[in-house]
Amino acid sequence: MKLINFLALPEKEQYQTLFESGVVVAERKEKPVIKKLYSLNTFFVEVHLHFGTEEILFKKVFKEGEILDGYLREFKLVLPKIN
Repeated sequence: MKLINFLALPEKEQYQTLFESGVVVAERKEKPVIKKLYSLNTFFVEVHLHFGTEEILFKKVFKEGEILDGYLREFKLVLPKIN
């Protein structure tokens, strides 16, 4: 699925697609929030959950940038820039 098709889905279907087809590649526990990074084809989704209840608070969808760079620094990975 392409990013534009994912964003065109209603929010409930976005989460359903993410949880069925996405792969959790990283997790951060930063009370009061748990952040789970999912990879879904050519883009990423960071889901923010309440630490105690794991209720979904919100999500951030992206292909590259600051959020992804933060995870890559944790793993000491460097990806080439895509022009």
